[in-house]
Amino acid sequence: MTRALLLALSLGCALAPTSSAQLKKAGSPVGDWEFKTAEHPDSCTISGTMTVAATNKKGSFTCTFKAVQACTRREFKAIHTEQSCVIAQVGSSVEITAKVEKIVRVDPKWMITGMRYAPDDFHVRINESGSEMIGDFESIGEIEPVKFWRTGELLS
Repeated sequence: MTRALLLALSLGCALAPTSSAQLKKAGSPVGDWEFKTAEHPDSCTISGTMTVAATNKKGSFTCTFKAVQACTRREFKAIHTEQSCVIAQVGSSVEITAKVEKIVRVDPKWMITGMRYAPDDFHVRINESGSEMIGDFESIGEIEPVKFWRTGELLS
């Protein structure tokens, strides 16, 4: 009995994956991305393009993006913005904190006077290959699902 138990334990240890194999390395967010949110309850979506660059600090990045808030049931049809951002990455968790640099255009044009726009922040997880980030968009208490994919890659 003892001999069978020792054999079973040694076999189990030999077949068990090592701890380094269990830890999956997260991809890097550096590069060009496209993104789009799910439709908000007010019939709006936010989509755009983002460029991410590395900094000298591990897990820290800078980014810029152009976003369009497009709506079908609001007084405005679209708001085009340019935003800068910083990114903190810990493992696969990627936190994107934005600052609105400029409201570029509003449709209809007359609504740009006095227009204010809150930054678009994102809380996402990057996959192991670094080809996709999925998580949440957040702005002024509004949270919607968002998906990022590498520029030029086909959506599945």
